[in-house]
Amino acid sequence: MSSTVLIINPNSSTQVTECLKDILDPPPDVTYKFFTATDGPAEVNSHTTEVSSAAVCFEALKDCLDQHDAFLVACFGEHPLIEMLREHTDKPVMGIFQASVLQSLAFGDGKFAIITTASRWQRALDEGVFALLGSYHNYAGTFTTGLGVLELHEAEAKMVESKIADATKRAVACGAKTLILGCAGMSGMEEIVKSHAPENTRVLDAVVSGCEMVVGLMRTAN
Repeated sequence: MSSTVLIINPNSSTQVTECLKDILDPPPDVTYKFFTATDGPAEVNSHTTEVSSAAVCFEALKDCLDQHDAFLVACFGEHPLIEMLREHTDKPVMGIFQASVLQSLAFGDGKFAIITTASRWQRALDEGVFALLGSYHNYAGTFTTGLGVLELHEAEAKMVESKIADATKRAVACGAKTLILGCAGMSGMEEIVKSHAPENTRVLDAVVSGCEMVVGLMRTAN
């Protein structure tokens, strides 16, 4: 019988969820299920929207936690829903921020950096890295595009690529060897980043990292 991982998009953008469905490829013995917070905020871009989206998601999911074997919160940051779910289930719960940062360190081949969206995330993610690791060891920084999550998919494609390219070049100039796509809305855009980085640069899709880690934790728990 196939185990199920629930991948939670804590904003109301079905476009982001559909993109994740297109790019994520589960192992043969695992099924990915998807949840979109259709009554939540259009974007999670502040403490207020983090809290409101967590409340909407938890209310919708609290009575069906026994229907899945693991949970992935597809928001890049310390989203409150992660700990809320952990309070109510002993099944694995992972966020894509934590998973991708830990995976980048496992390669052990130099500094990692985060490529993300709005400029407000720079400080928040800097603080998140320090809270997770206890230091900035091998961290080159967070580099923002200035775009919102929805703009990644709705704005003119050349402009989006230009903004991502600029952030990529700044990260590489600071010594980053691994670049994390620090937003679920950036999933599927790794080729854009690779095309503007040196050939030996590793690019991690944070949602893919999250899936890989939570599946491993689920198998260990079982």
